[in-house]
Amino acid sequence: MDNKELTQFTLVDVIERKIHFTKTNTIFDKTDFKDNVEGALLAYNEMLADVKEMKENEFVNKYIKIIKKLAVQFEDEFNDKREIEKMSDYNNAIVSILKCINPIYEYDLQE
Repeated sequence: MDNKELTQFTLVDVIERKIHFTKTNTIFDKTDFKDNVEGALLAYNEMLADVKEMKENEFVNKYIKIIKKLAVQFEDEFNDKREIEKMSDYNNAIVSILKCINPIYEYDLQE
């Protein structure tokens, strides 16, 4: 990882570091958390592509809509434990990045 001036540190850098950590950390046994890792990496990679192309409002609106849709799916559609774990970490990864933009997104996901 680069040792950048913090004034040059971007959201792209944050997402790339989260991807790197998720892929390489040894804190937990990845075989036990395979579905969680898969969900987080899916979200981070999607957001990494979008953050390079979108403006802030467009990015935030897209991911708030995804979180709202997931909330409904958790109540009505997700039954499989593996799918729940994957989509939980997918959701958590999105929230972790949205919090970097504005901490309110941890608490209030209303548009």
